Amino acid sequence: MHEMLHAIRAICFDLDNTLWEIEPVLNRAERILADWLERRYPLIPQRFTPADVFAMRAALLAEQPHQAHDLSYLRRETIARCAAEVGYKRDMAHEAFAVWHAARNQVEPYVEVIAALEELKARFRLASLSNGNADLSVIGLAHHFEVSFSAGALGCAKPDPRAYAAVADALTLKPAEILFVGDEPHADVVGPRIAGMQTVWVNRGGGAWPDALPAADASVTELAGLTALLSQQL
Repeated sequence: MHEMLHAIRAICFDLDNTLWEIEPVLNRAERILADWLERRYPLIPQRFTPADVFAMRAALLAEQPHQAHDLSYLRRETIARCAAEVGYKRDMAHEAFAVWHAARNQVEPYVEVIAALEELKARFRLASLSNGNADLSVIGLAHHFEVSFSAGALGCAKPDPRAYAAVADALTLKPAEILFVGDEPHADVVGPRIAGMQTVWVNRGGGAWPDALPAADASVTELAGLTALLSQQL
């Protein structure tokens, strides 16, 4: 299936679990936020368990499904509602979110990522499209990408076709000229494939592809595999 990759002019990357592992980062960010709330706004952790906060977020999402794409809004508003219930001002949620977001951006790229991006940037235009709220400028990778989009800023999340169209429009390229690279089958393979892009599945865990879904044009276990694959494209 590798021979299907052809005439690629740009590569669009997913971020979380494609360029870095996100679960340990999020767990650490939650601990940092919890410690901060304990010190600064102790009535919140005294009143709300993590399960309570999750339930409040679920209720918010049920109330405002149109905000499902905006993870930053959902987190801030959930904290604001918790604050209001125990007598704090709602606007403390902005400071709380900033504490969490700073920790969320303390990611460590997989070992091969920076070298791969540098090599690929010499040959292709690079973009990113994420449903998460990573800040590439804070992380220190923004200079690798010509355009970067997040679902919160776009107003829609992968696999919504509008998300991939926004990338193609920003690059002024046809979708078929763009290779989408990511780890999540629906958001990073099926969605961009339907939008007309070529796709590479990043399967770092060595899992099996879901039988019910159309396969990616190629799969790799790390970005070094991607650079090797694309080195065959003259």
